[in-house]
Amino acid sequence: MDRGEAQSRQRERASLELEPADLAACRGIAEVHVEAWRHAYRDIVPAEYLAGLSVAEHEAMWRRSLAAGSPRLLVARSGDRVQGFIGFDASRDEGAGSQLGEIWVLYVRPDAQRLGVGRRLCREALATLFAEGFTCVTLWVIVGNDNAMRFYRAMGFQLEPGSRQSFTLGGATVWEERLAITPREALLA
Repeated sequence: MDRGEAQSRQRERASLELEPADLAACRGIAEVHVEAWRHAYRDIVPAEYLAGLSVAEHEAMWRRSLAAGSPRLLVARSGDRVQGFIGFDASRDEGAGSQLGEIWVLYVRPDAQRLGVGRRLCREALATLFAEGFTCVTLWVIVGNDNAMRFYRAMGFQLEPGSRQSFTLGGATVWEERLAITPREALLA
C-alpha cells in the first residue's frame, strides 16, 4: 500500500459514523451484503449461487426487516457510502432462553475491511445487547470463512463445541459453527 492509499484509508476510518439503519440505507446495505457474500464465500458456496444474488432482492428483504423491526440494524457510513452493517437481536436458535442475544449478520465491504468497521459495529451491538440484560451473545460462522473466524475470535468469541450443523445452499451442503461471548469475555478482548 502506497502512502496516498494509506492516508485515504486513514481518512475513511476517521470519518466513519455509526447510525441506526433507515429505509434510505437499505440499498447500501443490500450492495454491501451481496458484495461481501461474493467475496467471502467464493470458495465455499457454488459460483452460480453467488452470481445469482440480487441487490434489488436483498434491498427488498432489508426493507421488510426494517419495517418489522427485527433484527435491529446499524450501518457504518463514510460520507454517503454504507461501508458495513450489523443486524442483532434476541437469539433465533430453537430453545434459546430470553437472556441469549445473537448477532444475526455482520458484513463489511471488501475494500473497507481491516479498517475497524466490523470491530466498531460489533462492539456497539454487543454493548447494546449486554446493556439490555443479555448474558451471552452468539453468532453463526460458515465453516471455511477463516477471515470471519479470526475476526470473531479476536473480538473474544469462543467456539461452542458440538455446535456444527449443515444446511443446503445453491445445491451444496454448507457447514456452520456457533460462537459465543459473555460480557466478561468482551471486556477482555
